[in-house]
Amino acid sequence: MKRQNRVAFFNILSTLLLRGISIFTMPLFTRLLDTGGYGVTQVYNTWTGVLAIVFTMQTQGTLVNARMEYPEQEQRRYQSAAMGMSLLVFLGCSAVVLCFLGPIAGLLKLSRWLVVLMLIQAFGTFCINFLNSKFVYEFKAGRNMLMSLIVTLMSLGLSLLLIFQLPEQDRYFGRVVGIAATYGLLGIPACIWILWQGKTLFHREYWKFCFYLAIPMVFYNLSDLVLGQSDKVMVQQMLGIDPAGIYGAAMNFGGIMFTIFSALNNSWCPFFFEDMRLGNRKAVEKKAKNFLELFTVLAMGFLLLSREVYRIFVDADFRVGTDLIPVFVTSYFLNFLCTFPINYEYYRKQTKVVAGVTIASSTLNLGLNYILIQKFGMTGAALATMISHCLQLTIHEIYTRRFLGKGDHPFRFCMIVPYAAAYLVIVAVFYLLPGPWLIRWALGAAIGVWELLRIRRRKVLI
Repeated sequence: MKRQNRVAFFNILSTLLLRGISIFTMPLFTRLLDTGGYGVTQVYNTWTGVLAIVFTMQTQGTLVNARMEYPEQEQRRYQSAAMGMSLLVFLGCSAVVLCFLGPIAGLLKLSRWLVVLMLIQAFGTFCINFLNSKFVYEFKAGRNMLMSLIVTLMSLGLSLLLIFQLPEQDRYFGRVVGIAATYGLLGIPACIWILWQGKTLFHREYWKFCFYLAIPMVFYNLSDLVLGQSDKVMVQQMLGIDPAGIYGAAMNFGGIMFTIFSALNNSWCPFFFEDMRLGNRKAVEKKAKNFLELFTVLAMGFLLLSREVYRIFVDADFRVGTDLIPVFVTSYFLNFLCTFPINYEYYRKQTKVVAGVTIASSTLNLGLNYILIQKFGMTGAALATMISHCLQLTIHEIYTRRFLGKGDHPFRFCMIVPYAAAYLVIVAVFYLLPGPWLIRWALGAAIGVWELLRIRRRKVLI
């Protein structure tokens, strides 16, 4: 129990630091940057995410499968070979981008310097995420925590230092350079360390194993990014850079729940795969129920407090996006529910199915964005994402329960229904009681105390 709680705590905190820095520093940067400058950083980060996925093949996603496929003494060699594959692909793709730098910058409506910084940040982000995955599945939570703390403090410090050296209209550039420099300076040594440990740039068997698992993951991660981030780009293109900044701020605030989900999932997944490998079905079900309960309570509490907290988080110009927050959080809640069938599909090596479903959902999202943004503006973009996540969850549930699991699915459907219903009640409370904040906060406090008592009784977080 102590080991499980320690690993869970450090993995959760590490993910919160790595993925949550842009959210938790939002009160600072929405005041230092205007809506237009903040909008540029949001669009820049979206395109950087695309490059990080496509140009590196996301080979870190295969590390968990490699741990089940190869003995412990081969893990470092496999990790080195996977990193070598990503490095060579990235260098080739980057050369093409640099050859056509001008047209690409014009197409993205960003400066050439920003495109160059995208390449640096994309590779550095991949390397840090690779190291993060390695530490998570090797249960080295302390190292993971230290790495995350260094990345967080360095990117924040550099960003602030550069922002205050620039005129107000160019401050967004300081924020971008601060993050890109941090990931470049830390990511490249991480790449060298992985290669030095394994001393294997190319290995035919490892590359073949990695390639067939990674390619579907590229499409999955890219489609997932489109599903979650394309609306910011389309709002920029169809409504302008200021609406993109307002929309991005509300989305980032709601994204606190996605960051918390990622942190909890990062902690839950290693134990899930280990228990599944050992055939410990009861442990899988118990930890899944704890995970479901904890995240649902956190999402409900977040919504109940969010109106007032958001006013603290952002400057007055950004507050028109407040009513979008429950739509974003509901999208993340649906994404959270998807983690149960998706992780089961990953365990069964059904990465092509995961990719196919996500591609279908993201394609629907693009179409709905185009239609609904024209009719409802920013609200239409948020609704399009929520509808697409609902389709994604429905398909995964049907596939895993009716076809893949065939009676052996480790997560019962009846386990999910009560929590989903309770969450929807709180969404209704958000809209029906916008004024009496004391009632909402008291209800949130009561739910939080109830969950703390539950955790104390079972003696484990998840």
